[in-house]
Amino acid sequence: MAVVCVAEILSMTPFSMFLALQPQLQHTWDLSNTETGWVSSAYFTGYMLAVPVLGSLTDRMDARSVWLGACALAGVGSIGFAVMADSVWSAVALQLVTGAGLAGTYMPGLKVITDRVAGLPTPRHVAFYTTSFTVGSSLSFWIIGQLDAAFAWRVAVALAALGPLAGCLLVALTLRGVPVASHAHAPVGAHVRAVLRSSESMRYVIGYAAHVWELFALRAWVVPFIVFCQGVRGNASPVSVATLAAIVSLVGVPASMAGAELTTRLPRTRLIATVMLLSIVTSLLVVPSAFGSWFLLIVAVCFYSALISADSAALTSGIVAVAPPASRGTAMAIYSTLGFAAASGGTFAVGLMLDLLGGQSVMSWMVAFGIMSLPNLVGALALSRRRVVVRPTESPSNRRPGSVM
Repeated sequence: MAVVCVAEILSMTPFSMFLALQPQLQHTWDLSNTETGWVSSAYFTGYMLAVPVLGSLTDRMDARSVWLGACALAGVGSIGFAVMADSVWSAVALQLVTGAGLAGTYMPGLKVITDRVAGLPTPRHVAFYTTSFTVGSSLSFWIIGQLDAAFAWRVAVALAALGPLAGCLLVALTLRGVPVASHAHAPVGAHVRAVLRSSESMRYVIGYAAHVWELFALRAWVVPFIVFCQGVRGNASPVSVATLAAIVSLVGVPASMAGAELTTRLPRTRLIATVMLLSIVTSLLVVPSAFGSWFLLIVAVCFYSALISADSAALTSGIVAVAPPASRGTAMAIYSTLGFAAASGGTFAVGLMLDLLGGQSVMSWMVAFGIMSLPNLVGALALSRRRVVVRPTESPSNRRPGSVM
């Protein structure tokens, strides 16, 4: 558990290689907000395109092998970004490669764990793992920000690329391979059909898509938003923008852990739906807080980020618990595919809307934060639906009205 969590954190050091440098590169490459959205979303698009293949492979071969290959790919993609990225399309291509690397480490990393522990991981174990993603993305903002302050941005990204290579070495040296189960030889289509027929699994897939749309839209645009706030307020943030972005992301760690603990005391789906609805309300209060003190603004953004993350471990432990056991890797692949498709859509939609509404204005940012959070309505509805259950001794024709579970 510890090895995989540390390795996941190391593999994510290039995560914000564009996000942390976004204002600088947007100016250097003369990008519009829409083009910036293309580059930001390309990372998640690469994930979305690769995860159906790489995630499903973990039902057919040892997930450790998938993890190692993908982690190396993330390192290669980030080194390429440092050396070759010089325009919107070269940056998009290299973001796609690096995002594909994440596709083979994040959810396959959870499969590495489930293949090596007795029984299912508890919500607390899942929370530890999912928060390693949050820690990794937060540290990426901070590390690249610090390196950029000391070196040229290309050197900063190249040094961040050492993280995935270190993660590869750690896993290769400390984790042994495990034998492949007999069900691994079932056709891929059989695994996919098993997951799609599982209504409980698909509820979590929809909920996760709404969650990830919001999560990565905020992470992609929090740096430009803070820069906008500095312009509105006429003074600089009390801490560097990159450090503040890291703090905003890092508050998700205790929030996700708290959400996981609450799932042991409260109904999981009800808890997730409640958090999603509270997040919508909070998102609409972030922009007005820019007209208060810096302290108020930072608290508002951090509280919003905490709410977004509060259901992260609950969602992931939910899909692990309800997915068909023989197709758990495929379930996590579908879960991640639709989730990161939403991440790509969310980051792009915010940039497009900022351009359509004239860019840097209070109204455009209000709408942008609304776009971030509104998909939560769909997620909350999907997770709140009560299932109709037909008992073995009953048929649909003689079931009593109102028989629900």
